[in-house]
Amino acid sequence: MNIRYLLNIALGICCWHGALPCPDLCNCYFGQDSTEVICNSIPISVFPAKGMPRNTTRLTIQYTNITTITGEDLQATPLLKELHLSNNELRNLSTDMLIEVPYLHTIDLTGNQLTHLPPRVFYHAPLDSIALKNNLLSRAEANWLPSNSNLTWIDLSGNRFQKIPAGILQNLGRLITLDLSENKLEDIPAGVLDPLTLLERLSLQNNKLRSIDPLAFNATYALSYLFLQHNRLEKLSPTLFQHVKELRYLDLSENHLRHLPTGALDPNVMFVDLGLNPWHCDAKMDYLWRWERKSIEVHHEATKAVCSLPAMLKGRPLASLSPDELGVKVE
Repeated sequence: MNIRYLLNIALGICCWHGALPCPDLCNCYFGQDSTEVICNSIPISVFPAKGMPRNTTRLTIQYTNITTITGEDLQATPLLKELHLSNNELRNLSTDMLIEVPYLHTIDLTGNQLTHLPPRVFYHAPLDSIALKNNLLSRAEANWLPSNSNLTWIDLSGNRFQKIPAGILQNLGRLITLDLSENKLEDIPAGVLDPLTLLERLSLQNNKLRSIDPLAFNATYALSYLFLQHNRLEKLSPTLFQHVKELRYLDLSENHLRHLPTGALDPNVMFVDLGLNPWHCDAKMDYLWRWERKSIEVHHEATKAVCSLPAMLKGRPLASLSPDELGVKVE
């Protein structure tokens, strides 16, 4: 095979790709088994169906003026696997939106203007990932998803939830990651997380949590990473994590905790962040002091707990205190 022949083949492939359809103002990337279309920061207000390659597998439309997406729009992409629609002006989604994309596994609707979604909106595709971050949602309904949903990852952060959306969680028995950070949640009642027996990662930071029911995590047996920082928690039940045997990372920083009850960190918690709480370093901190010193010895990790009171110990790391300073006895 000579060089001239190879050059002719390369030129032919280049020209053939150049002849493939692509929507105006968008960029198309053609691979052997996939086609990606990116429409980024362009002045459109309707779905760019004209010129859309039929074999598109990944579609990104972001920073546009599109306000709605329908099933008729997505007829242009029957092989679609990923749909990224972040930072548009979407206000409405149609019930049949996904009826023509039976292979879709990922949809990203981050940063739109969605206040509610219609029933069955996510019924027609085998989704495993949904991002609804930074919208205007205050409710998440069970009827958005089928009861046998394959979803393993959902991001509901940056919305207006005042309560954990128990309805939709009933259909998420396969969920591994749940993000409800940056909402307005005030409590975690008993039972609401019970369907999530496979959940490994739960993000609840930057809410208004004041209380967590002692039974809240009784069924989340697989939970490994729990983020509760930047809330308003003043106390925790000593048995709160007793059933969470896989908990490896716990972030309780930037709350209103003054003491931690005996036994709170016993279920194999490996790394804990307790920084920026108003810790009152007295004899009631005996349990946490011992736990932290052991953690430093085994894992070389401190909890970042720093004393706020009494005044003579203010600013001192808890782990640095002597038994006499803390008022505890060491046998």
